Amino acid sequence: MFKSKILWAFILGVVTSVLLLEAKINLAYSPLWTRILEALTAPGTHLVDALNKPGGLMAGWSRFWAVLAFTCNFLIYTIFWYAVIWITGYARSRQHPYDRENTLVPPITR
Repeated sequence: MFKSKILWAFILGVVTSVLLLEAKINLAYSPLWTRILEALTAPGTHLVDALNKPGGLMAGWSRFWAVLAFTCNFLIYTIFWYAVIWITGYARSRQHPYDRENTLVPPITR
Protein backbone atom coordinates (compact mmCIF):
# COMPACT_ATOMS: atom_id res chain seq x y z
CA MET A 1 0.00 0.00 0.00
CA PHE A 2 2.81 2.42 0.80
CA LYS A 3 4.50 1.73 -2.55
CA SER A 4 1.67 3.37 -4.46
CA LYS A 5 2.85 6.49 -6.24
CA ILE A 6 -0.68 7.88 -6.42
CA LEU A 7 -1.17 7.56 -2.65
CA TRP A 8 2.08 9.37 -1.88
CA ALA A 9 1.35 12.03 -4.51
CA PHE A 10 -2.06 12.59 -2.91
CA ILE A 11 -0.54 12.84 0.58
CA LEU A 12 2.18 15.24 -0.56
CA GLY A 13 -0.41 17.29 -2.48
CA VAL A 14 -2.48 17.64 0.70
CA VAL A 15 0.60 18.59 2.72
CA THR A 16 1.65 21.17 0.13
CA SER A 17 -1.83 22.68 0.00
CA VAL A 18 -2.09 22.89 3.79
CA LEU A 19 1.37 24.45 4.04
CA LEU A 20 0.43 27.04 1.43
CA LEU A 21 -2.79 27.83 3.29
CA GLU A 22 -0.97 28.18 6.61
CA ALA A 23 1.76 30.28 5.03
CA LYS A 24 -0.86 32.57 3.49
CA ILE A 25 -2.38 33.08 6.95
CA ASN A 26 0.80 33.43 9.00
CA LEU A 27 3.26 35.08 6.59
CA ALA A 28 0.93 37.67 5.08
CA TYR A 29 2.95 40.72 6.14
CA SER A 30 6.35 39.80 4.75
CA PRO A 31 6.93 41.21 1.23
CA LEU A 32 9.27 38.39 0.22
CA TRP A 33 6.95 35.62 1.42
CA THR A 34 3.96 37.35 -0.16
CA ARG A 35 5.67 37.23 -3.56
CA ILE A 36 6.66 33.58 -3.08
CA LEU A 37 3.11 32.63 -2.10
CA GLU A 38 1.68 34.48 -5.08
CA ALA A 39 3.98 32.51 -7.37
CA LEU A 40 3.06 29.17 -5.77
CA THR A 41 -0.69 29.82 -5.92
CA ALA A 42 -0.63 31.20 -9.46
CA PRO A 43 -2.16 28.15 -11.25
CA GLY A 44 -5.43 28.35 -9.31
CA THR A 45 -5.49 32.12 -9.63
CA HIS A 46 -5.08 31.95 -13.40
CA LEU A 47 -7.96 29.47 -13.68
CA VAL A 48 -10.25 31.65 -11.57
CA ASP A 49 -9.30 34.77 -13.53
CA ALA A 50 -10.08 32.99 -16.79
CA LEU A 51 -13.49 31.79 -15.59
CA ASN A 52 -14.61 34.77 -13.48
CA LYS A 53 -15.26 37.52 -15.99
CA PRO A 54 -16.60 40.91 -14.83
CA GLY A 55 -20.36 41.09 -15.29
CA GLY A 56 -20.68 37.30 -15.36
CA LEU A 57 -23.36 35.27 -13.66
CA MET A 58 -21.23 34.24 -10.69
CA ALA A 59 -19.43 37.54 -10.12
CA GLY A 60 -20.28 37.74 -6.40
CA TRP A 61 -19.39 34.18 -5.43
CA SER A 62 -16.04 34.87 -3.81
CA ARG A 63 -16.07 31.78 -1.57
CA PHE A 64 -16.76 29.52 -4.58
CA TRP A 65 -13.86 31.04 -6.51
CA ALA A 66 -11.51 30.66 -3.53
CA VAL A 67 -12.42 26.97 -3.18
CA LEU A 68 -12.01 26.46 -6.93
CA ALA A 69 -8.54 28.07 -6.84
CA PHE A 70 -7.54 25.93 -3.83
CA THR A 71 -8.79 22.76 -5.57
CA CYS A 72 -6.95 23.62 -8.77
CA ASN A 73 -3.71 24.19 -6.84
CA PHE A 74 -4.23 20.89 -5.01
CA LEU A 75 -4.65 18.97 -8.28
CA ILE A 76 -1.65 20.62 -9.88
CA TYR A 77 0.58 19.91 -6.88
CA THR A 78 -0.65 16.31 -6.75
CA ILE A 79 0.29 15.87 -10.41
CA PHE A 80 3.63 17.58 -9.73
CA TRP A 81 4.44 15.22 -6.82
CA TYR A 82 3.38 12.17 -8.87
CA ALA A 83 5.79 13.24 -11.63
CA VAL A 84 8.61 13.78 -9.11
CA ILE A 85 8.03 10.36 -7.53
CA TRP A 86 7.83 8.66 -10.94
CA ILE A 87 11.04 10.33 -12.20
CA THR A 88 12.86 9.44 -8.97
CA GLY A 89 11.73 5.83 -9.18
CA TYR A 90 12.74 5.63 -12.82
CA ALA A 91 16.17 7.14 -12.11
CA ARG A 92 16.75 4.75 -9.22
CA SER A 93 15.81 1.74 -11.34
CA ARG A 94 18.19 2.87 -14.09
CA GLN A 95 21.21 2.82 -11.74
CA HIS A 96 21.36 -0.96 -12.08
CA PRO A 97 19.33 -1.78 -15.18
CA TYR A 98 20.44 -5.42 -15.40
CA ASP A 99 19.43 -6.47 -11.89
CA ARG A 100 15.98 -7.68 -12.94
CA GLU A 101 16.70 -9.40 -16.23
CA ASN A 102 18.87 -12.17 -17.55
CA THR A 103 22.14 -10.85 -18.94
CA LEU A 104 23.47 -14.15 -20.25
CA VAL A 105 23.86 -14.46 -23.95
CA PRO A 106 21.24 -16.85 -25.31
CA PRO A 107 22.57 -20.00 -26.94
CA ILE A 108 22.99 -19.93 -30.70
CA THR A 109 20.74 -22.48 -32.37
CA ARG A 110 21.62 -23.55 -35.91
